[in-house]
Amino acid sequence: MNSLTSRCGAALLIASALAACGGSGGGSLPVSGTINGMNGTRTALVLTNGGKRLELTTPVSSFSFPDLLAPDTEFEVKVEKSPNGQQCTASNNKNKINYYTYSTTVINCITDPYPLGGTITGLTSNGLVLANGSNTAAPLAGATKFTFVSQVPNGALFGVTVLSQPAGQTCILTANASGIMPVGAKEDIAVSCK
Repeated sequence: MNSLTSRCGAALLIASALAACGGSGGGSLPVSGTINGMNGTRTALVLTNGGKRLELTTPVSSFSFPDLLAPDTEFEVKVEKSPNGQQCTASNNKNKINYYTYSTTVINCITDPYPLGGTITGLTSNGLVLANGSNTAAPLAGATKFTFVSQVPNGALFGVTVLSQPAGQTCILTANASGIMPVGAKEDIAVSCK
């Protein structure tokens, strides 16, 4: 093998290695990452990187921008819009892209909680305890409204029951005692006591 052939072979090897790493000027790495807690019943999650937008409309656990970047290109993934009823934030989202950083972004979405409660008619004594799982409300005699101590995340199932009856009375749930928590307060559960 002569030296010209040897040099050409080495040059081709280096060129192909650079191309594989994006060193030829073309992009080779996608800005990507993971998504935690995205709720599928809401509107889109919109992410941006520079001037590029990525709209995610179904529940997913990962994302990837379609445009590939060359190594050492700066990126910064931001949450432009969270799905309705959720707050999403980005972490590990700003760096120069390389094999170790291209997929490190994490988007964490937290579902907003809202009050759950309703109205009461005929409550004249103490002792009524309403329950939604381990969440309770204990309205006093004469109360016409109740709200559970802990708020309930939107999209969560709820089912209210009478855990304890008031002294000398019987209370029943007459409307809207179970369902899916909306994006906003749910205050139309009805309790009737006799």
